[in-house]
Amino acid sequence: MKNTRDDVAISEVVGFVLLLALVIAALSMYTVYVVPVNGREDEIVQMTYVEEQFTDYKFTLDALWTSRLINTNGPSPVLNVTPFISSSSLRLGNGGNSQLSGLSFPLFKPIASSATISIKTTGDTFDIDSSNYQGSTGDKGEFPINITALEYRSNNYYWIQQQYSYQLGGVFLYQDNSTINRISPLISITRSGNNRTVVNVVPVQIVGNGSYTSNNLVRVDTRQRTLPNYNISLNQYRNNQWVNLSITTADNATAGMWLNFFNNMAVREPLSVNKTGSSWNPGSKRATVFMYIFGPTPQSVALYVQRVEFDVAFNTVATEVT
Repeated sequence: MKNTRDDVAISEVVGFVLLLALVIAALSMYTVYVVPVNGREDEIVQMTYVEEQFTDYKFTLDALWTSRLINTNGPSPVLNVTPFISSSSLRLGNGGNSQLSGLSFPLFKPIASSATISIKTTGDTFDIDSSNYQGSTGDKGEFPINITALEYRSNNYYWIQQQYSYQLGGVFLYQDNSTINRISPLISITRSGNNRTVVNVVPVQIVGNGSYTSNNLVRVDTRQRTLPNYNISLNQYRNNQWVNLSITTADNATAGMWLNFFNNMAVREPLSVNKTGSSWNPGSKRATVFMYIFGPTPQSVALYVQRVEFDVAFNTVATEVT
């Protein structure tokens, strides 16, 4: 005769094991499928926030340097002697399971993403030539300039890596081996009422060093530097028959972005821009993208260049910065 009491006990153990297996399977499915989806959404929200912050930063710096121009008459603008300071906070990561406490289980929450913010020299150069300026002895040394940038580089776990960069007064996005011009740099070409072409360039430069890697807040303090104007801003170099703007870079995606930027500007001002294009230097393995503006007379192209540089420093807001 069978022991029904033992059978009942075994069936209860088997039932418990099956139930535990179902629970583990469900939790595994949640970890494999739901957690990455939540993490992806968190990182998309974070990168949207970063884009908005860089947009605000660009417009804040625009207001910072234009507010100092108290007199634009004469050979060069007169600057307010007191530099203004801007301070803003930027969240570098989305927090994730680093913010959990109590009975929460980090295994079932997305991993906290982080990012690095830094001030760097991009390796690219920006050059300005003109019919008067390029032939002047001793003055050409201030151009080309090495482009500097404030850069945010993501460390995402569930979404594509993105890099935002503020340089030359514009905002650029680097992702998937491509470069996107989010907000155009401070370069404009217009036609004046007396049938002259006016070229305005503000090559904003970022000065400083250091970087932070974190998933918390960092404070970005920015102060405009008091500097003399470029020599190219002097009256004797202002009126030209031609002006050439160029970017030299080793990155093909960046070269393509700048060529597209110049081409779009040429379409908007067909009577002003005579030629855009690019050339390749096999020795340095760098491409130069240019925009050439030509006028019919020696004074038909007016060139205005405003020198703007900012000192940028990082300061911790939270204590968990690494």
